[in-house]
Amino acid sequence: MSDAGTPTPSLSQLADVVQPPPVSWMPQTVGWEVLGAVLAVLALWLAWRGARRWWRNRYRRDALAELRRLEQRWQADAGLGPVVLAALPELIKRCALAAWPREQVAGRSGEDWAQFLQANAGHALNAAQALAPLVRDVQYHDAAALRRVPRHDVKAVIEASRQWIQGHVST
Repeated sequence: MSDAGTPTPSLSQLADVVQPPPVSWMPQTVGWEVLGAVLAVLALWLAWRGARRWWRNRYRRDALAELRRLEQRWQADAGLGPVVLAALPELIKRCALAAWPREQVAGRSGEDWAQFLQANAGHALNAAQALAPLVRDVQYHDAAALRRVPRHDVKAVIEASRQWIQGHVST
């Protein structure tokens, strides 16, 4: 007891400090739920568009893989230059047939085909201009004439083909 007559509290009589409940991480208003739903729909839509674009461009991946195989064969044996030069217009035509309706592509040849490549080149316009002589004239040259094409020109045509396949804009 203290000298004033009041008892002194002991530690056993003290009460713990009451803590408030933890703050919830769940949103408290409906606006956050609406925003979450909108973001989920947006994510699904973007994923769907990405998958659709990836699927639509499979012909480009296939054409680029075939172009890589042709280039590797040519690098292994420089005597295959005529084979590569003869195969490139066919590869580009098949690529175009995958991107446009058959009626717009199949019947084109010569200058008309070169103009089509330039008109639909997108950001690969320089490549289309480099390909124009090849698609216009290769069908009229025999293997002996194609063998005389310099190695750096074959490399340039391969690179132009790659750029056109990657950069053309289909409808």
